[in-house]
Amino acid sequence: MTERKFIIDCDAGVDDALALIILIAAHKKKEIEIKAITCVNGNTTVGNVVKNVFRTLKVCEITNIPVFQGAHEPILCTYQTEEAVKDKYHGSDGFGDVYTTEVDTNELQIEHAVCAIHRIVSESPNEISVVCLGPLTNIALAMKIYPQFVDNVKDFYIMGGNVTAHGNITPQAEFNFYMDPESVHIVFNNNKKPLWLLPWEACLKSCITHDWRKDVLGHIDTPCMKLMNDIENGCNRKRKKHFPTYIMCDAILAGILLKPEIAQNVAEYHADIELSGNRTRGQVVLDHLLSNKPNVFLIQQFDSEIFKDLLISSVNM
Repeated sequence: MTERKFIIDCDAGVDDALALIILIAAHKKKEIEIKAITCVNGNTTVGNVVKNVFRTLKVCEITNIPVFQGAHEPILCTYQTEEAVKDKYHGSDGFGDVYTTEVDTNELQIEHAVCAIHRIVSESPNEISVVCLGPLTNIALAMKIYPQFVDNVKDFYIMGGNVTAHGNITPQAEFNFYMDPESVHIVFNNNKKPLWLLPWEACLKSCITHDWRKDVLGHIDTPCMKLMNDIENGCNRKRKKHFPTYIMCDAILAGILLKPEIAQNVAEYHADIELSGNRTRGQVVLDHLLSNKPNVFLIQQFDSEIFKDLLISSVNM
């Protein structure tokens, strides 16, 4: 069977790291092929994102995945963006500020991420899925710079947004989309390919307990699990917001890529994003009147038990 091919665009924070660990484990087993990891400003500066990606690759003992640096700021910088950056939910460096040692980033590619994303998909038309774990800046720029880019993409998988006005960075908005809502508008309105969207509310339905995370997953003795324990503990010591269950949004999307049955209650909708509201900027808006052609497959729930099994097998690689 032909390996499915992916580009992973991320803003490596903590949940991005777990998503990468899951997908790299599948890459090493030749279940999928990761063509590139591209970095974007979001949870931390894009320079820190690059360092965090290489730190994750190191513990996963993988050297054959090229890494590219992308956009260093949103398409439109606003005071809302500046306020969101101050949140530092993943620490100032994206990894809980627990590491003082430098990581080797000498293998960072010279080519800009936006150019690389376009080039890689154009070399294999309709074969490569683009996985978006952070703000959509790189993807929106690729669409604007290269009109043929969308024609060459197989499909998109995106973690971001909220569909019931339940936010996490503001009362009404989710972080990834709030950081660059203009890029979301560009992607939603220029895309012609299948797009699976995992919103914040679906992630909130996690049934994974913190005790399971600590006493089962956390006791697995591998370098990648040590990384996750270190950076999650670093973040948790500083966080003001804590949730009743274990929620790792980007990792859930990674799980869905490998095991589509994890996604539940998937519905087609037309989605756009609010850009102008004083209180609702960054909020996803669904067309419940069905007056527009659907442009997203909205994932509304996920199977926590299948996901738990995948987590255990992935960190044991």
